[in-house]
Amino acid sequence: MTCAACGLLLCSPALAVVTTFDNGLEGWSISGRTTILPTGGNPGANLGPLVTDVFGIDIRNNTNAAFLGNYSQFWQTNGGGPGAPLRLSIDTKTNSIDFFGSQVSRNLIVELRDYTNPPPNYPYVSVWYNLGTIAASLPGWRTFSIDIVNPNSTTLPSGWGGTGDEDPQANPRLPANRTFASVLAGVDEISFTTFQPGFFYGFTNFNVQVDNPTLTVVPSPATLAAPAILLACARRRRR
Repeated sequence: MTCAACGLLLCSPALAVVTTFDNGLEGWSISGRTTILPTGGNPGANLGPLVTDVFGIDIRNNTNAAFLGNYSQFWQTNGGGPGAPLRLSIDTKTNSIDFFGSQVSRNLIVELRDYTNPPPNYPYVSVWYNLGTIAASLPGWRTFSIDIVNPNSTTLPSGWGGTGDEDPQANPRLPANRTFASVLAGVDEISFTTFQPGFFYGFTNFNVQVDNPTLTVVPSPATLAAPAILLACARRRRR
């Protein structure tokens, strides 16, 4: 490999988009609520409105283009490709999830939604993944993440589900004419939500703080090796 090629490798930027809330909302809300707490985050500012008498919370963004659009394009043009997954992550701190006076847990789902030409009776088509459990009994700041190894996959990766249709048992699924790749080619909204498709909930009060929603390309082994290759090139030039 020539030194020029090494330079190109190193200069190819990897995607890294994060909202810290120190500079404002950047399109994020919790079920439309937009209260930023200036301190107590992970670290600094964080999104932390109280949301009461609701079935669940929806930490969503449908205006910030850095988190939306063609995920395959993000992956291919920002140091990605095979061996370099796209990673979605968020930090949460659960102070209380109160269901009629009792503390309960909820699953935190990441859902990528495509509102373009939805099937009849559905607002959108989506793919989703269960990141894990949030509850006041699991205190402190916790990071939840999932790696999308290949946004061009025509089949749902392990653990992922879809919406926009139902099977004969009324379980949510993707419509027959949609794939994981087709949804990720046109993401109109990203959500970290307690609304797990196929489940129903009662009125609940949520005191959950949110910080650092992130979309990033995990560096590929070739990209990580670039600094070492550049150093070898520099040593050869000095001889």
